[in-house]
Amino acid sequence: MHFHVYRDEDRAGHVDLVGEGDQPWTIDLVSLTAAAILVVGFACAIVAHLLVR
Repeated sequence: MHFHVYRDEDRAGHVDLVGEGDQPWTIDLVSLTAAAILVVGFACAIVAHLLVR
């Protein structure tokens, strides 16, 4: 497993976690982090809504 850091044609930065083997897998850590922030924010909003009632 290793990190692959690069910029694409639009100069957007990417950080990928790449697996090893015959069929390596990749996880885009920037997209994963953004998605996790959105899910946690949504969960916090639901909890806050339930507590304020």
